[in-house]
Amino acid sequence: MPIRCSASVSEKGFDFATTEDTTGKPYPELEEWPHKWEKPILTYRLNNLSPDIQTEEHQTRAVTVSFRAWQLRIKNLRFTRERNPDRPVDIDIWFRQQEDFASQGILARAYYPGQGAVSGNIDINDGWDWVSNVHVSDLGHPPLVPILIHEIGHSLGLRHDTGNPGSQESIMYPSFNLGAKKHKLGPRDVERIQWKYGKRSLSDRIIRYFQERRLKGWDFD
Repeated sequence: MPIRCSASVSEKGFDFATTEDTTGKPYPELEEWPHKWEKPILTYRLNNLSPDIQTEEHQTRAVTVSFRAWQLRIKNLRFTRERNPDRPVDIDIWFRQQEDFASQGILARAYYPGQGAVSGNIDINDGWDWVSNVHVSDLGHPPLVPILIHEIGHSLGLRHDTGNPGSQESIMYPSFNLGAKKHKLGPRDVERIQWKYGKRSLSDRIIRYFQERRLKGWDFD
């Protein structure tokens, strides 16, 4: 079942929320959001929990794993989890009730950098029956990790990737096929995020190891 990244339910599946963008790089056909984070370290916090995923540890780990997918590729920006609930953070992540969303089909929404008080924030629709990751997902249970990877991409300043044959490999592609168990950044995702935040040089062996961890669910053992 494909999940689409827009604001309404269609015959093709279910939807994310979308945001607005303007022209950018490195792909001329894409309209990129013009802003990025200018600080070297971003703080984030998961502020509440879903009843769907059995343990708090699995939910907080899903967030960590999702940020790591981007962290492995960039050098000029770092992410750190803030555990103190009283301290402000750059990216607040919340599970919210279904009625807080414009449509019951929306899985999650995120805000781009430069959007004021909500910059970078992510809301997850807890009307859905979530599981931690693709290793336990099925057509009725969306996996939190790849959905968060997608939304974090928006939080860092990437828009949806469409209009090119290679776009379908991208985590930022508007459709997410639950049966395909997409779990990693595509080549275009990597080029786009490195254009904004610089290229981190890690061996392919290390990258493949962490991709395998996400696919097999080793982070949740």
